[in-house]
Amino acid sequence: MSALTVAEKSDIIEKMCRYITHGHLQGICLESIDGEELTLRLPYRDELVGNPDTGAIHGGALTVLLDQALGIAAICCDRVGPVLTPTLDLRIDHLGTAPAGSDIFATARVYRVTRRVLFIAGFAYCESRDKPIARATGSWVLMPELDLTGLLEPAHGEGPS
Repeated sequence: MSALTVAEKSDIIEKMCRYITHGHLQGICLESIDGEELTLRLPYRDELVGNPDTGAIHGGALTVLLDQALGIAAICCDRVGPVLTPTLDLRIDHLGTAPAGSDIFATARVYRVTRRVLFIAGFAYCESRDKPIARATGSWVLMPELDLTGLLEPAHGEGPS
C-alpha cells in the first residue's frame, strides 16, 4: 500500500465526517492534517450546551468529537491507510471545560499498530494546544478488509475531485 497524499486523506476524512451521522449533526469537520496528525473541529452551537448557566458544551458532544478524531486518525497513519476502525476502547480524562462560545478542536495520532488493533492518543483544546481540556487514549479494531479508497472515486455524475 502506498501512502496517500494529504489531498487524498482530506477527501476521505471530509466524506467520513459527512457520513458519520452523529458527528455530522454536531457539525464536526476537518480542521487540518499535519503529517500523520489529524485535527477535527467541533463548532460551538447553542444546542450542544450541557450547562446553560455556564454555556459549557455537553460532555457527550466532546466524547463524540474525541472518538471520531481518534478513530479517523488511522486514515492519516501511513502504516494503516484508509480503513474502517471501530472503537474497541476509549478513555477520556476531562481536564477542564471549553469557554462558552468557543469551538473545540481534537487532535489525534496513531502511536502503535498491531496486526488487528490500533492504539491512538489525542486531546481536545480551545484556545491553545498547550491548554488541553481533555486527553484521550484508546484502541480501535484494524479492519483492512474494509478499505475506504473507494471514497476517492468520483460518485456517478460527479467530475474529477
